[in-house]
Amino acid sequence: MLDTQYRMHEDICQFPSEEFYENRLKTGVEQPSSVLLVNQKTMPIVFGHVKGNTVRLVVSSAQGNEESKANQEERNIVVLLKLCTAKVKPQDIVILSPYNAQVSKMKDEIKGELMEQITITTISKSQGSEWRYVLISTVCSLPSERINHDAENAWLSKNLGFVGDPNQINVAITRAKEGLCIIGDQELLRCNSTWNHLLNNYTRYNAVADASKISVRR
Repeated sequence: MLDTQYRMHEDICQFPSEEFYENRLKTGVEQPSSVLLVNQKTMPIVFGHVKGNTVRLVVSSAQGNEESKANQEERNIVVLLKLCTAKVKPQDIVILSPYNAQVSKMKDEIKGELMEQITITTISKSQGSEWRYVLISTVCSLPSERINHDAENAWLSKNLGFVGDPNQINVAITRAKEGLCIIGDQELLRCNSTWNHLLNNYTRYNAVADASKISVRR
């Protein structure tokens, strides 16, 4: 295994190294300053918590029509972030989601001016690519009273599906060079062991906050 990576800020690299690579990944790049802010503090990694309404939609794909999931509240947060600044160009940004429906709806909402230069795609299609800034919409959300904190595989499969696939998570969180912002329902995601480990890690760095507390340094 190559033990030195030249893509990610070391704070972005720290969790995947710990979770997937036995703490063997080293960082061989300079550490740029991120434009992501949590409570006005600059952070290269951010998890923004939001309770949304997950809906099922039928979308067209190369394989024909398929049922997929979308989440309007998470789309609202991503649109409001407006990562494009004098320091960050649209082509430096990707918005990722596990679900084709969320990707399709996001493309409908992010139109006009330079915003169309932002890449919006699924996590699986992003493999092998890299961007300066990555925003991830995890989509799956449930009201607190419906969350089973002692859930077994069948419940997790129904309510998280491949959002909880460690390979998908690894691909998603290792595309970013300078800044990684994940939007999701942390209460539901914590039912999955990999997401729980990530959120514990981010919490240690004060990188978990209500999504409304995330902003961008201009």
